[in-house]
Amino acid sequence: MFDASLLKPNSLPMLTDDFLDNVRHCIISGTAISSKVLNNPHDEFKENFNYYVKNNSGFKLDNIELFTHKEIIIGCHHYLDGLMIKYGRENLQVLEHDYTYYQRLDPKRKWSIPGSLRPNTPLVIATPFPGYLGLHPQFEDILQEATEKNIDVHLDGAWLSCSTGITVDLDWSCIKSIGISLSKGYHASWNRIGLRYTRNEDLHDPITIYDRSRMCPKTTAIAGILLLENVPMDYLWNTYGERYYKIVEHFDLEIGNILFAAYGKDRIIYGLKDLLV
Repeated sequence: MFDASLLKPNSLPMLTDDFLDNVRHCIISGTAISSKVLNNPHDEFKENFNYYVKNNSGFKLDNIELFTHKEIIIGCHHYLDGLMIKYGRENLQVLEHDYTYYQRLDPKRKWSIPGSLRPNTPLVIATPFPGYLGLHPQFEDILQEATEKNIDVHLDGAWLSCSTGITVDLDWSCIKSIGISLSKGYHASWNRIGLRYTRNEDLHDPITIYDRSRMCPKTTAIAGILLLENVPMDYLWNTYGERYYKIVEHFDLEIGNILFAAYGKDRIIYGLKDLLV
């Protein structure tokens, strides 16, 4: 039924299909037109994106309304780079098996360990966590430790848009920000855009400066609006979810929360993109 050679060990390739490719083509070619007159694309993108965050079926962010400051990011890379500019790369705590970007920046990086986190030193954690294809298994313990040790926590939500069954309660005083983008769930690496949500305003923050100055190109904001208008909410899981579960059962894999991959009994992550489409 399924070709085992299409399993990709140690890989998380993003999924696209003819529909998503056609949406991209229509936006780039200018044939996609918004249903509204876009007088202020930056603010209108924020409004549309915030509606998506609050109404999608794949993930739920309880108490997101506590994060009143919404600022455009050029994908979650921008969000992470903003954290490293603000705090210094060496002063940002990162857990093992998080995004490989950190190790590429510093091959000698020492990973932070839950239970032994440094007090008063910010922590960034992917949510969901790519190394576990869902929330980090010690997620709540980490937040509790961070609360006790005065550690500001920043959530990298790069994988939220292609996830299912994820619920995060943001009503932890240690959580200071969360960045979310469309890149993975909308096959939108060609137009990286999303929002950073923060509790508190910092006028010296690099992303705040970027957003206040309208540095995000207007065309990028318009393309983000068109993506949200033309791709049905929860499109990937609604289209490929049933097939995902059949693949997992066929190969005796473990169900994850990220559509593109599943764990094998050997604890290897297998990319499923070529089996899904």
